[in-house]
Amino acid sequence: MSASKRPSTSSLRRFITSRPYVTVAELRRRFGLDDPDAMAHVQRNGTSAWIGLPEREALKLQELWHRDELGLELSVEVHAPVVVGIYPMRIARYVMDHFNGNGHANGHATNGPNGSSGARQPAPPAATPPPAPPQSADRVPGPPTLGAAPPE
Repeated sequence: MSASKRPSTSSLRRFITSRPYVTVAELRRRFGLDDPDAMAHVQRNGTSAWIGLPEREALKLQELWHRDELGLELSVEVHAPVVVGIYPMRIARYVMDHFNGNGHANGHATNGPNGSSGARQPAPPAATPPPAPPQSADRVPGPPTLGAAPPE
């Protein structure tokens, strides 16, 4: 892709959401972002990280991150917050929902057309205490990630 034809926010979103995980190197290859020295700073809610992309594309990813459409994975090998991969938040929520086995463990119930969850779940017995809330709403187990902000 030439410098005059850079990726739009929608094309970045479409590419990232078509996969469960995208490395920064793959984004650079796919969109022809050839500047080897490109490095930009992204931040959200007091959390910041560096990403090896030109400023223009990094700002587009930051915008999608602010809207909770994607999460960022940080390197565990570098002692600075450096983004190594990106994942769509809908995939992360799906994994957490099914990892915990109850369909809405992270507080994002799948609503059907009438506002119902779409799945019938029996009422718990009266003597059973309610389950403990999940420790992190949008965090997939694994390396450090910068997903949606934790609930306050």
